[in-house]
Amino acid sequence: MLSLVVVVTENVCAQTKKELTWEATVSGGSDYWTYNDIASDGLFVESTGEYIDYELEKYENICNKVSEIIGKTTYDIERIISEDVVWAKVNGELTKVDLKEKKVLCNVGKVGKEYVICDEGDYVAYAKDSCLFVCKDGEKKKVNPEGETGISYGTTVHRNEFGIMGGMFPSPDGKKLAFYRMDESMVELYPTVDISGSIAKVKNIRYPMAGRKMHEVKVGVYDVNTGKTVYMKTATSVDRYFACINWSPDSKYVGMAELNREQNDMEFNLYDWESGEKIRTVFQERDEHWVEPQVTPVWISEREFAWLSDRDGYRHIYLYDINKATSRQLTKGEWCVENLLGYNKEEKTLVFTGNKEGYLTRDAYKVSLKGKMQRLTEGFGVHKVKISPDCKSFLDNYSAPEYAIKTTLRDVKTRKVLEERFDQKNPYEKFVLPQIKTVSLKSADGKYDLTGRLILPHDMDTTKKYPVVIYVYGGPHSQMVTADWLWGAKPWKLCLAEKGYIVFTMDNRGTELRGTDFEHAIHRQLGKCEMEDQMEGVKYLKSLPYVDAERIGVHGWSYGGFMTIRMLEEQGATFKVGVAGGPVCDWSLYEVMYGERYMDKPQSNEKGYAANRVNNKTEKLKSKLLVIHGDIDPVVVWQNSELLLKDAVEKGVMVDYAIYPGHEHNVRGKDRVHLIRKIVQYFEDNL
Repeated sequence: MLSLVVVVTENVCAQTKKELTWEATVSGGSDYWTYNDIASDGLFVESTGEYIDYELEKYENICNKVSEIIGKTTYDIERIISEDVVWAKVNGELTKVDLKEKKVLCNVGKVGKEYVICDEGDYVAYAKDSCLFVCKDGEKKKVNPEGETGISYGTTVHRNEFGIMGGMFPSPDGKKLAFYRMDESMVELYPTVDISGSIAKVKNIRYPMAGRKMHEVKVGVYDVNTGKTVYMKTATSVDRYFACINWSPDSKYVGMAELNREQNDMEFNLYDWESGEKIRTVFQERDEHWVEPQVTPVWISEREFAWLSDRDGYRHIYLYDINKATSRQLTKGEWCVENLLGYNKEEKTLVFTGNKEGYLTRDAYKVSLKGKMQRLTEGFGVHKVKISPDCKSFLDNYSAPEYAIKTTLRDVKTRKVLEERFDQKNPYEKFVLPQIKTVSLKSADGKYDLTGRLILPHDMDTTKKYPVVIYVYGGPHSQMVTADWLWGAKPWKLCLAEKGYIVFTMDNRGTELRGTDFEHAIHRQLGKCEMEDQMEGVKYLKSLPYVDAERIGVHGWSYGGFMTIRMLEEQGATFKVGVAGGPVCDWSLYEVMYGERYMDKPQSNEKGYAANRVNNKTEKLKSKLLVIHGDIDPVVVWQNSELLLKDAVEKGVMVDYAIYPGHEHNVRGKDRVHLIRKIVQYFEDNL
């Protein structure tokens, strides 16, 4: 029933090596980046596709030239247009510099986090203070009207769901800018408190909870030359989602995926940018569970584009002709395409990433328009790929269970290595490291293979009994066990194992890129089948002779915090202690987009919400429980765990509680070391 793949880090002369520390293994620790700043990154030159690494002499020369011209040293190179022209951020101000003429071409000023640089139109668009600005030829224009309350322009909408990472979309010809307009005035205010000053201040956020009013979004197009704005005439903006905003290559049409509020019916529509009129619905997708567009289409001509769909049970590439309203499936099989990277015009191939070699892996591939596919990367593991603007070369950051990082620049056509960039097998080679094993188990329904990861003390004595900490997440869009460095484990878990614990993690049904049957198993009942699968992992742990079945703990954050509490409430006798961070305790208190996709509305799924609510069942707790929350969390609002604590107080149940002041959904920076020490100390005291 079980198969083991073992990776044991060599510990020859272990007595001469150092012990792992929290400062070296926790992000925010004083030594963390000494050992973990290992991923090679950099910029592609827009005009040539040449790649320039941050560590190379050529990049340093560019930095030095910028410094000479600007006369300041606090800057970041944002974009390299050509050998002579670059964009840099100088003390937060976006600046265009001519290296050859040694002069500043344009200073946009402070632009904040959301901005786009349009080379073709030679302008910069940025969102600031809920407004949208376009700066061209040194002149700044405000796109939106004055005096609007609760409305923002050019920013991310739908709380970053559907793969949305920005709110501005320049046209290929550089003459237009599509943008989001979001009206949140109807969304209820949720109070957070800022205690950083001498007097605490209330800071309200707009938080659309499941079953309640959600914001309204429109998509507009701004003509950079005339200053005119036209809004696309969608059927409605009420209870509607707009994702994957894109332009046709000839800049005539704006395309977008439009979903109903239930997120089970999607249309991909094209609009004429000048009139805002709908041209046609290219295709429609429906599913009894949900439809979730996440990847913007890649156009291969003025009439054809590639799209990712789960319609055959696995996410694959489909090619659409907008004139004929027909499609062709380019990839097939019981595996999933992860992302579309681009189109190589010379070869006429689409480049993408996927897990064809196994669900623990990620590789880059190319596929011709006739469906002939070829793997571009090599070696078992995880390849994180960055592609050049012309799609002719790509940066391959490769990692494997026993190999931290190897970075190469590769040619798409020949698959050959153009340059070796970075190579580091084991950044922790000076430390004593634990053993890591993977185990194959079956899901509770017997249908699927699940992979678990065991981290064991390096000097473990199999004749003794050890306590176990289960680290759980379990929610959609997650995968904790992967075939990269340390089988995907965060370094601090190595430190925990070296304190004498067995650390176990397993991905259950509902997690990503395993096909729709696997992922849709959670619909309308978040937490149920996830817990059933996790208990299969517990069953396995109890079968091991060196596991102390009386000392099993569980820890998770966010969805994992929810899972931790649910497992303690429903399987109380199994667990001695749990630590739940930022937990969703009632899905009706979570955001509309995510909550209703997986649970439907509270009004139509009362039983599902009630069965998976954990903040009113504290009387079922038989274990020690520590709940942790950031006091200004805008993702899982504080009310979730506060109501759980209230329920515990009313019922006389002892629950431990910790707050991290000034932190949002995750505890970042140096305070994270304190957080991890707090979690580990709780296990030390109670497990």
